[in-house]
Formats: sequence, structure tokens, C-alpha cells
Amino acid sequence: MKNTGLWSAFILLSSVVTVSNYYLYHELRRIDGSSTASSTPVIVPCINSASSVILSEEDIVAIVDERLVSVKKQKARERLANLQREYSLASVDNLDNRLIYGKNNARITLQGFSDIECPYCRKMHADLKQVIDHSEGVINWEFKHFPLAGHNPVAAVEAQAIECIKESYGNRVAWIAIEQFIAETEGNGKGMKNMTAVLRANGLNGSLINNCLASNDHKDTINNNYEEGRNAGVTATPAVLIVDNKTGKEYLLKGYKTSEMILQAIHKIVQ
Repeated sequence: MKNTGLWSAFILLSSVVTVSNYYLYHELRRIDGSSTASSTPVIVPCINSASSVILSEEDIVAIVDERLVSVKKQKARERLANLQREYSLASVDNLDNRLIYGKNNARITLQGFSDIECPYCRKMHADLKQVIDHSEGVINWEFKHFPLAGHNPVAAVEAQAIECIKESYGNRVAWIAIEQFIAETEGNGKGMKNMTAVLRANGLNGSLINNCLASNDHKDTINNNYEEGRNAGVTATPAVLIVDNKTGKEYLLKGYKTSEMILQAIHKIVQ
């Protein structure tokens, strides 16, 4: 099978090593068609020079691989920057260490008790974001972890990973990670095929987050969120506790609700 990544990257190599473009084309086509690289040195003529650079096929492959990794990292950084614009309503950092989307001083807070593995939580995520995006600062959304026993240990690990991301990258990036986890998981406790790959594809340091997970530093946060939900009457996900920060009134929504249903419930407690 052809190494298509190597073949497509032959032009990139020319920006790393100053060699004849004709030679590059010829040499990389030859490598692309072989299953293993030879250690036989290759004399590479330099442009505008009487001297030559001696490279083995392993050298060329290593240079191309290094360049491909660099390109992937750059694309991941660009992707993260674009996603941050989509979540601009989330402050970069949150002083009180909560996961808040929207203005911190909003009158209404939607405390969403959620499990990333829960199919209806994933469906409702977009509805909640839509409510906040169109509220003109009146409503914010606080993400609360409520991993269900039937979805553990995967759901609990994903919840801790979000807290690890918040610790290392801040509130806004944590919200981006929630959305990406929702998009990538198979759901119902099956999880993502490769969480580390998902993290890296979005410009995050997979090793950093994995080390944080191994420490269990955020286990208490997840347990506290879960107990808060239980005390509020949450027994399953999704569930949203609507809080009027002005009057102190609360109203618990259980189960999947559309954005229209959420707004109707908010209207009831602010009357």
C-alpha cells in the first residue's frame, strides 16, 4: 500500500532541505513505492552549490515525518482558535472555578446536570447553547457533572478530563472540549475510540491531560456535582435546575427539553 502521507508531503520537504525539486520528486516517488526504506546513502545535489548533501532514505522519511507532525500541530492550533470564536460567550477563565457559559452575573442560571455518554444530554446540549446565545446576557449556563452508574467508568473519566482541561486551559477551552467529546463519543458508556487523539486534534496536550487524570485530582469535584444534583432532586440525565439569581426561585426540568420548552419554564419563574 502506498504511503499517501509521504507522497503528498514531498513538496513540504523542499522547504526543509534545499535540494533539487526534480530529485525530490524522483526520490520520493521511489520511496513511496517501496515497503521498507533502504539505509543506502543518497547524494542529494544542492541548488546553486557545487557541493552535495548525503541523505539516506531514512533521513528523508524522518524529515518528512517531522514536517507532517508540524503541519498537524498547526492545523490543530487553527482549529482550536476557530472553536474559541464559537464559544466567545464563555470567559477564558472563571474566578470561582465553575464551568460557566455566558455572563457570570446573568439573572438566570441554567444548571445543566449532564453525562457526556447520555444520548439525550448530547442532543440537549445544542438547545441549551442556543438559549444562551440568544439571551443577550440575561441567562447563563453552568455545566454540572452527573455521570450515571450505567455509563461508568467512562462517563466519570470524561468528566474528570473536562476538569483537567479547565485547570490547564481555562473555562472556554473546557466548553470546547465538552462539545468535542459529545461529538466523538459513541455514547451509552462506550466512550471515544481514542481520547488522546481527540485532545491533540483540537490543539491540546494529550499527555498533560492523561497525567492529570492519573492523579485523580478532580474526583472530588465530580462527586460534589453529583451530590448537588441528588440534593436538587436529579435522578437521571439530562436535568436542568433553573435558578433566578434575583429572587432565589428554582425550577427543576427533568428529561430532554427543546429550547422552546426551556424558555417557557424560565418564563414561569420570572413572572
